[in-house]
Amino acid sequence: MKRVVLSGVAWVGGTMFLVRSVRYVALLVLGGLLAPSEFGLFAALYVVIDGLALLQGFGIGHALVYNRGRDDETADTAFFLAIGLAVGLAVVAFIGAPAISALYDEPRIVAPFRAALLILIAQALRLVPFRLFEKTLEFKRKLIPSLAGSIGYVVVALVLAYRGAGVWALVMGEASSVGAEALAYWIISPWRPRLRFDPGKARSLLSFGWAVLGGGVLVFAFRSIDRLTLSKVVGTTELGLYAFAYAIAGLPVTLLVRVLNTVLYPAYTSLESDRARQGELYFRACSYMAAAGILYALGLLAFGRPFLAALYADKWAAAVVPLSVLGALAFFRSQGSLLSDLLVGTGHPAYFRLLNLLQVLLAASFAVFAAARWGAVGVAVTMAGSAAVGTVVGWVLAARVLASGWRPFARAFRGPVGAGAVTLWPALHVSYAAGRAGGIWPVLLGALVTAALFGGVWLLIDRELRKDLVQWFRNVGFGRRGVGGGV
Repeated sequence: MKRVVLSGVAWVGGTMFLVRSVRYVALLVLGGLLAPSEFGLFAALYVVIDGLALLQGFGIGHALVYNRGRDDETADTAFFLAIGLAVGLAVVAFIGAPAISALYDEPRIVAPFRAALLILIAQALRLVPFRLFEKTLEFKRKLIPSLAGSIGYVVVALVLAYRGAGVWALVMGEASSVGAEALAYWIISPWRPRLRFDPGKARSLLSFGWAVLGGGVLVFAFRSIDRLTLSKVVGTTELGLYAFAYAIAGLPVTLLVRVLNTVLYPAYTSLESDRARQGELYFRACSYMAAAGILYALGLLAFGRPFLAALYADKWAAAVVPLSVLGALAFFRSQGSLLSDLLVGTGHPAYFRLLNLLQVLLAASFAVFAAARWGAVGVAVTMAGSAAVGTVVGWVLAARVLASGWRPFARAFRGPVGAGAVTLWPALHVSYAAGRAGGIWPVLLGALVTAALFGGVWLLIDRELRKDLVQWFRNVGFGRRGVGGGV
């Protein structure tokens, strides 16, 4: 199983690296073409779209993966459930769009919000073929759909932004991305729905989905408190600063989160009650995720200011401090995502709900005060602190589920934390020199040097990392031949 997971991580990682790299570059270009208020308006309407997408999905995709064996009738039932929920919610939301405008006190939101409802339909069409590839661990097949979605977003968003479409560039870019990905999945998938619907299977899917949905709603609530609070307390311009910083802080770490989530959840379910092997997968994932999160948070702290100044001069200067804080939030949220897959994949959705309820309560208790007093910076600190507390509690729950104690956590985090501690001081000095030199290339070179130093220290500290690298080289063929082609 570990070899399958490593292979899956390699394929999914390569795919998502291409996809996220393109999206990241597009985001940076859009930062120069669009105003903060336009990012803020999109962030406000997408809170509602995100919530509707969660309700439309209803945990059906997780239930389909968790369901033992391959059952085409279950897949057909899941497809018609998802379509029915998506159409129903889209109709209700289209009619209720003026209420969304009243919620934000923003009349400009109605038309783009209604257009964004296309995302719900596209996600419903994508759901079953997407999840069936995950269920059978066919990660190689997901390359084309992912690239199609990324290309669709870049082309539509950048063309519209260049032509002065404002928030419509972001809305139609996102809709084009999901639509192109859904179309590609239907082209490559061997599964085709038949006109059949089993009420018993529907109840089974909805029963499991309901258990997952409870935690998913709390995840959505936690991830929406910041945007809702900022939009109501300080307005869409401040929200735009926060949303832009949030996107930069989250995109690269989200890459590895999605890679690991895509591979680990079906791996956990296939291992059923083998806690030792589930724990082995989880703790290695924690280590890799911690390394990526710590390195990127360190990079934002050291290089965030000269990076934004080199690209945009003073346009996004107010986003520098939120960007540094949101790097910490990205770290804790990435660990939380690993926890959610472990808890649900091992049959403990109640722990998943409890963990997210704690984070929601903490964030809701302080967000309004923090926004009124310190704006985007205060909300960023509130969210990062809430995520940190939730993650620590989640580690306690994970230890209980895996019956592992604290030692595996210490081994998992020793290398990344040690590498971060060693790299911090040199990174700050390199950042200062890059800022004085001016321009984007000294900043990028300094970040590359910092990453190389971090990776070298991590490799020295973490023996398991060295083993994993040897295994990976063997898997791709480098370990099978000697010098000169001998065996």
